[in-house]
Amino acid sequence: MTRILIADDHKILIEGLQLLIGQEDDLEIIATAANGKQALDHLREQDLDIALLDINLPVINGIELCRTITTDFPEVKVLALTSYKKGVFIQQMLKAGASGYVLKHSAAEEIVRAIRGVMEGETYLNPSVTNTLMETLRSQPSNHDEFVPELTRREKQVLTLIASELTTKEIARELHLSEHTVESHRRNLLTKLNVRNVVGLIRKAMQRGLLE
Repeated sequence: MTRILIADDHKILIEGLQLLIGQEDDLEIIATAANGKQALDHLREQDLDIALLDINLPVINGIELCRTITTDFPEVKVLALTSYKKGVFIQQMLKAGASGYVLKHSAAEEIVRAIRGVMEGETYLNPSVTNTLMETLRSQPSNHDEFVPELTRREKQVLTLIASELTTKEIARELHLSEHTVESHRRNLLTKLNVRNVVGLIRKAMQRGLLE
């Protein structure tokens, strides 16, 4: 059972999520919080698996809260669930340690899929969020004078599919590989580009001209 904390100051949204998630046998909302401090109190008092965070939270905003959770409660995954779609917010939230970013107006099925994907170790981005992030990264100055790592043909294929939002399972199916092999290529890419997560991987790959 995945134990969930929801931090949002909109009661109607929390009630909607309770109704939605209550229909899933493998998901359970353990606690809700109307501000960042309440969220931290719940994390200290209860065993939780994932925190769904709005960015615009009172007392402690979602970005700061995400950073604290990542540092103090590394076993807890963070999924941003917000109406903020600007690239700067997406980047800051992911840099703070969030494993996913979904917009509040997303379909119920996608929110559930995002929760499960994050719990399986994936980085889940809403498709429109991915588009915004890619545009933001494209607009940032690049430095092609820096070292460009040499990637194998397979690593380039995996990199392209990661940038196309495919999960490890989908990449394995597309390339007729095992999920273990895909994860190995993913780790090699992170190492070669000296980054810690998928967002950093895509950013640096674009800066180095490894992605169009």
